[in-house]
Amino acid sequence: MLELRFIREHIDLVRKKTALRRLDPAIIDRFTATDSRRLALLGEVESLKNLRNTVSQEIAELKKTGAHDQAEPLITKMREVSARIRELDNELAEVQTRLNDIVMAIPNLCDDSVPEGDNDSDNIEIRKWGEIPEFTFTPRPHWEIGEELDILDFETSAKLAGARFAILRGFGSRLSRALVNFFLDLHTQKHGYTEILPPFLVNSKTMTGTGQLPKFADDLFRIQG
Repeated sequence: MLELRFIREHIDLVRKKTALRRLDPAIIDRFTATDSRRLALLGEVESLKNLRNTVSQEIAELKKTGAHDQAEPLITKMREVSARIRELDNELAEVQTRLNDIVMAIPNLCDDSVPEGDNDSDNIEIRKWGEIPEFTFTPRPHWEIGEELDILDFETSAKLAGARFAILRGFGSRLSRALVNFFLDLHTQKHGYTEILPPFLVNSKTMTGTGQLPKFADDLFRIQG
């Protein structure tokens, strides 16, 4: 998530970069308007609070000298100021909530090297590794081979979870587990990574900080209470 100050200070860059990601440019306009309103509210609230503090001291001095008649109009005025501050604080809270929602909806900025495009057909090949193998036969997709070997079960999986899932059976499950262990061992022993087993559940702050919320809120499981 981009910091509010960064967006404000680099608004043209953010507008340009979000357009490259095909984001509705209206969100940047909403950010500018909402952020401006927030700053205006903060300035007005601070000014009124400073006024209230100053006049409160004057009222205290007048009461000490017995000038209650002079203090009373100021007290009435400060009641009005306090009421106005409460109104502004309420509006400020609403504006801050809207601004937070807008900021969280603005994606990270693409690097300058990222090509512009609408789909994967516009991707540019930067590099490739290894040689493309040549076969003396027509390769078959893995799902056909997996079903014949009885290591992939799509039919039962569809009954349990719907389409686009598979049950790994026998050597299929064993192969999956072996690959996980292989890559964990490879990267922790050869490439300097540290293996971590994180919690299965995390809080909303963590999900927001990693960009999962609010974008993927409808795709996540949530526990309340």
